[in-house]
Amino acid sequence: MTLRLFTIVLTGWFLAGTVRAEDPGLDIYFVDVLGGAATLIVTPEKESILIDSGWPGLEDRDPKRIAHVLKDVAGLKHLDHMVTTHWHVDHYGGVEGLTRLLEIKNFWDRGLPEDQLSDVAFPDGPKADDPLGIAYRKASAGKRKAVLAGNTLPLKPGVVAEAIVSGAKPITVHGPVNPLTASAPADHEVDGSDNAQSLGFHFKYKDFDFLDLGDLTWNIEKSLVCPIDRIGKIDLYQVTHHGMDISNHPTLLQTVSPTVAVMNNGPRKGGSAETVKRLRALKALEALYALHKNQATSAQDNADPALTANANAEGGQFVHVHVEPDGRHFTVRIGTDGLTKRFETR
Repeated sequence: MTLRLFTIVLTGWFLAGTVRAEDPGLDIYFVDVLGGAATLIVTPEKESILIDSGWPGLEDRDPKRIAHVLKDVAGLKHLDHMVTTHWHVDHYGGVEGLTRLLEIKNFWDRGLPEDQLSDVAFPDGPKADDPLGIAYRKASAGKRKAVLAGNTLPLKPGVVAEAIVSGAKPITVHGPVNPLTASAPADHEVDGSDNAQSLGFHFKYKDFDFLDLGDLTWNIEKSLVCPIDRIGKIDLYQVTHHGMDISNHPTLLQTVSPTVAVMNNGPRKGGSAETVKRLRALKALEALYALHKNQATSAQDNADPALTANANAEGGQFVHVHVEPDGRHFTVRIGTDGLTKRFETR
C-alpha cells in the first residue's frame, strides 16, 4: 500500500470513528396519568415505544403529558410504536387525543375481535360501536398488528422487546422447574376481565432487563414463573396493575427479584398496602418508586416520600430511568431535575 493510499484509508477510518454517535443508552419514562398507564421507552437509536396511553377526555390531559415528555424532554418529533396492553379505558383511551398531537407510525396490541385470532377472548371489547374502539380503529387503520406471545417488536439492533404473554397465553419455554413453585400461593378464581388478557413485555438492553406486564392478574402471572421460570431476574419492574393486590403474585416477585420497582398508581387507585408489603419483603429490592401516595393508606404502607414523584393529587411529574451505555448501571430520577439514584444491573 502506498503512503498516500494508506493516509486516505487511515483518514477515512478516523473520520468514520469520529462521526459515529456514541451509544447514549436507554431511557424509560413513567408518565403520570393518574392511575392509568403510559410508559415511554427511547432506545439508543432514538426509536420510541409507548406502552399504553392513559385516559381519554379531560381536555386531553394524558395525551398532552405524554407528548410533553416525548417532544420536550426526550426531544423526539413522532412516536414509532404505540403498544396497547389491553382494552381498558385507562390503557388505550388516550390514543385518539395523542393522534392530534403527534404522528404515530405503528400500532401493536393483543388483537381486536375482528382479527379472529384462535382461542383469544375479548371480554371487555372494544365492541364495534364503542366510541373509543372506533377512534382506535381509525387511528391505527393500516398500521396495526396483533402481538402473540413470543413475538418481538421490530426494533433496530441493541434493544429486544419480547412479548412474553398475550391473551392469557405465556411464551413457550423449556427448562427446569422453578424451585419456588412448591410454595406458591393457591390460584384465585379465574379472572374473566381483560386484565388477565394483557400483553406483557420483557425488554433487554445489554445487561439490563425491564418487565412490564400491563394489568395482568394473579393466575396468569403465576403461569409465567411456575412451574417453569419464563422470565429470569430483572433489574426494573413496572409494578403490575398499578400496584393492586389481585396482581403482583408473590412467587412472580420472588422469582424476578427486581432491583428497582416503579408503581404507576394514582392517589386513589392502586398502590395497595399488601402490594407494598410484598415488594418490601424482596431481599434484592433497593428502591420502590411511586407516582403518587395512596391517599387511603398510611405513610408506612406507601413508598418513601422522597421516591414519590407527585406530592399533590393533580400530579403531572414523571419518573425517568436512564440506562448507561455500558448497560451495567442505571439511574432513576424524578422529573428533569429531581432526586437521582444510581443502581447496578445484575
